[in-house]
Amino acid sequence: MKNESPHSLETEICAIACVLLDNDCLGDFSRLSSDCFYSPVHRMIYDAVISLVNDNTAVDFATLSERLQSTGKLDGVGGLSYLNTISDAVPSAANFKHYIEVLKKYHLLRRLLLAGNEIVKESLAASDEQAALKKAEKLIFDISKEDERKELTLLADEMPKVMDLIDRATKDPASLRGITTGYYALDDITNGLQKGDLIILGARPSVGKTSLGLNIILNAAINGKKKCAVFSLEMSKMGLALRAACSVAKVSSYKAMRGDLDADELTKLVRANKKVAGAEIYLDEMSALTSTEIMRKCMRLKREQGLDLVMVDYLGLMGTTNTSKNVTPQIVVSENSRAMKVMAKELDIPVLLLAQLNRGIEARRGQDSEPVLSDLRDSGAIEQDADIVMFIHKPKEEQTEILPEDGQKFSRDYRAKVIIAKHRNGPTGTFDLQFKGEWTSFLNPTHNEGGHKENLAEVPMFPKKTSADVPDVF
Repeated sequence: MKNESPHSLETEICAIACVLLDNDCLGDFSRLSSDCFYSPVHRMIYDAVISLVNDNTAVDFATLSERLQSTGKLDGVGGLSYLNTISDAVPSAANFKHYIEVLKKYHLLRRLLLAGNEIVKESLAASDEQAALKKAEKLIFDISKEDERKELTLLADEMPKVMDLIDRATKDPASLRGITTGYYALDDITNGLQKGDLIILGARPSVGKTSLGLNIILNAAINGKKKCAVFSLEMSKMGLALRAACSVAKVSSYKAMRGDLDADELTKLVRANKKVAGAEIYLDEMSALTSTEIMRKCMRLKREQGLDLVMVDYLGLMGTTNTSKNVTPQIVVSENSRAMKVMAKELDIPVLLLAQLNRGIEARRGQDSEPVLSDLRDSGAIEQDADIVMFIHKPKEEQTEILPEDGQKFSRDYRAKVIIAKHRNGPTGTFDLQFKGEWTSFLNPTHNEGGHKENLAEVPMFPKKTSADVPDVF
């Protein structure tokens, strides 16, 4: 077994030779790095080629040898005789792209070996196994992300991509649509949940933020075939699964737990169970999870299974690794909010982060006050990090029903107002959803019981939908 790192000197020579033969190869060649070459000699030659490119100078045998000579490196690469050897290595540049792919492959393998050695070293010296695991996963994840990191570029270089996006959107408006939520007004405003976005969903306790968040996850996973993860710091996996099944089936979870479902409801539940079981939704119920732990688990999930959408319920219950004596709730919330935005960007997925609102709404005098950005509990950086902030508003006149047989309280059906208070890349606005308490589900307004259809609240910049346009959430 060879102890040396994976490489191919012949391929490195051939790649350089292609550039000397055909400067059309310079684009792909320039996007490599000197580390893609195992040989120190070839790294020096690569750097000389890039310096010529940066000076807008043609690359050939003469210019390359002159540049190496002027920088005092010609003898270090073997002189003119070695450059002649490279120049004669290939008859044409026909196989250039193959050489580039081989160089990238060996570069990746060498990076993995280095990371593996670092992991072994850390593991042998580690006193904290979780810290060692975190370091190992970060080393591997950084390798997978390294090729996606870009250097500074001219704005002009991005314009062709922008025009291509606009052209695609013109020809097919659905081509840039993100993950659909099943709520047509929300999808109109956001064009679907977009990759890299942090979406804050805020509400006062018992208003339904977990229900709406879970409804969005279920629709994305069942109808959109997306791979989703739910981190519940408050509810158990069993509780989430029960709520999911009953919400999809549109049956009462209260009656289900009492064994009081009729034959038709049981049939609905069996059908819903098949839908939910066929969806890729991963659950985590660990309390006081830190943002670091959540990101570590999501990194692993994306690497092993794929991941399209994450929901965290909720921000105020997230823990911290900050051991400072001066740490405050505001600092913890701010750090976790920022970490969730970083995770959304790094994993290139939307992150739905639930948040509790403070008592400022209830304390305000006068008419029924709607939530505003400053109502986010321990706010600080939350509204800065978020790409979208939306609130669920339950009118004050809505009360709870008391079931006469046992006196237990349940939220009754009510008309919720959803407020898009911030939208970094689009309009804000409001729309209505109907909350069905016994199903713990939010429905589009046209799904009201009895078939009564109501008009959708005005949504800026987007046309109204007709009842025929409205999909079933599940």
